[in-house]
Amino acid sequence: MPRKIIIIGANAAGVDAASAARKTNRSAEITLITKEKKVAYSRCGIPFVLGRQVKSFDDLVVFPDSFYRMMKLTLLTQTTVTNIDPKTKTVTLTDKIGIKNSLSYDNLIISTGADPRIPKIHGLEKEGVFFVRTINDGQQIDDALTTAKSAVIIGSGLVGLEVAVACRERGLNVTVVEFLPCVLPFLLDNDMADLVQKMLKEKGVNFVLGEPVEEILGSAKVTGVRVSEKIIPADVVVVAVGVTPNVELAKNAGVELGKTKAIKTNSKMETNIPNIYA
Repeated sequence: MPRKIIIIGANAAGVDAASAARKTNRSAEITLITKEKKVAYSRCGIPFVLGRQVKSFDDLVVFPDSFYRMMKLTLLTQTTVTNIDPKTKTVTLTDKIGIKNSLSYDNLIISTGADPRIPKIHGLEKEGVFFVRTINDGQQIDDALTTAKSAVIIGSGLVGLEVAVACRERGLNVTVVEFLPCVLPFLLDNDMADLVQKMLKEKGVNFVLGEPVEEILGSAKVTGVRVSEKIIPADVVVVAVGVTPNVELAKNAGVELGKTKAIKTNSKMETNIPNIYA
């Protein structure tokens, strides 16, 4: 019987794991499962599509469909794994139209990546508020920018600043709000951060530093944000305050987490549960 290998998550790590498994086992049945429609694309490139440096979101996709056929990988897109049962060595999944199914495995690789960190700000549910993680997120932001005149970016990490520049390239009035006193606070010292901020100011990006966004304003649709006593108008708000490990599925299956709250593995990428890797 061929070995059954299931990989949850068809991001860069998931597809690399599938490719490595195929190279070491020519007969294995390898299945990649992802919630997304697109597979193995460059998340880092999303701001550059928004800024028109990259022509299309399709250009971010690393491998053509023919790659998966050549590698004999079964690809299940727009499919969500809802449960892992280590005792029966099965996963339960639901497809895009709600049909449930289960698959058995000999080896399971959890490659679920991370989710956007969600800050505690009133009004995040309003129309015109976006996170930046998936191509679908990027497409929604891209659509919103076609009619928007102003944008507020919450967070001044790499992604936040790249989106800010992209919005300026599209002609929007842009303000970056960061609750810490400098941009790229976890990457640069103050002197280097000041240089980056100066360069971005020359591109027309505005900054409010050392103050948190207290509220996103508007009824159904965003109209601006409140920062201390200031109100900053915005047709679009992009939240880019980092990510958190997507471990709920693993945790519910009994997989142990480490000090950083990500999945804990040994040097062979084995978790505490036999035949489950991450």
